[in-house]
Amino acid sequence: MIETMISAGMVVKSRAGKDKGGLYVVISMSDYPYVWIADGRKYNLDKPKKKNYRHLRVVGTNAAISDVVSCRISNEWVRSVLNRAKDEMTREVLHV
Repeated sequence: MIETMISAGMVVKSRAGKDKGGLYVVISMSDYPYVWIADGRKYNLDKPKKKNYRHLRVVGTNAAISDVVSCRISNEWVRSVLNRAKDEMTREVLHV
């Protein structure tokens, strides 16, 4: 069930571990229940972090799936997606 909820290109927030509270982009799926995540800085595309899906919470924003599928992703792209997600989360808090 959860495999369909988390997919490549989704922006997620870490709920557990040393990276708790950080925003990441799901790069790819691994063996169930793991996914590969990256933030473009510490965990870049060359060395993403393997994370259990239970330790992640999906943020209401998605990256452009066409970019992920077409392999046009880079560390700069990941950082720009995360910056947009942070801006959206800030706007939601300010408008409440």
